[in-house]
Amino acid sequence: MTANLGSAISPLASNYIYKSFGQTLFFIVIIGLYAFSALLAPIVLAHHVFIRSEESSKQNTSSIVKTIKDSVKSSGTILAILAVFAGSIMNGQLFAGMALEFYSLSDSPVIRGLFYSIDALSGIALQMPVSKFISRGMINGHNATSFIIKSLGIYGISFAIFACGASSYWWICIVSLIVISIAECIYAPLINIALVEVQPDKPLVDILNYRLIIAAIGESVGSFLGGWIVPALRPAGMTPWY
Repeated sequence: MTANLGSAISPLASNYIYKSFGQTLFFIVIIGLYAFSALLAPIVLAHHVFIRSEESSKQNTSSIVKTIKDSVKSSGTILAILAVFAGSIMNGQLFAGMALEFYSLSDSPVIRGLFYSIDALSGIALQMPVSKFISRGMINGHNATSFIIKSLGIYGISFAIFACGASSYWWICIVSLIVISIAECIYAPLINIALVEVQPDKPLVDILNYRLIIAAIGESVGSFLGGWIVPALRPAGMTPWY
């Protein structure tokens, strides 16, 4: 919730600073915030954090490499990994291609800042009702992977709505952002759960580590494609095809 609130305020502030005071001050502020966070973290955070409390075994030779090798032996695990990977690509597209198109709609720092602010505020407003919907589904026997697959469909719907307003109607793009926030509220909290569900006997640290690898690769691919395809298609007026 705190992260979403920060994500809602920061884009408006950063766009205002960049527009009003230029690039130099903008980067000074960003660097200063990162430096402050880096210095503050070791002071306020505990020095010892345990992810799982269990007795270690002398015969436990598990590693992230072994965890990945074992993952490809199960069709259920492969499905969960592919769903997480596809969702991370969708998120990469959001923060690259969709952002580029939204920014082209207006020169106003307020309108441009609204892109991430609306996404964050929608996440705050929608997280509780979406979480209740997920909880009821899991009580009825649905697993996390099935919900992630549903979120991919919602991602697709949001992109279709966005295509209807790309480069023309900013309010349609905002509707699309609200829809994509629903997908994020389903997808983001369930990533770890889905991967742990399909591999309950694997070390949690290994699963979380390769989950980060999957997400990093997927978001990098999505960001590259969005940042490359949109500028290539825009001169020909073919952005909606993206």
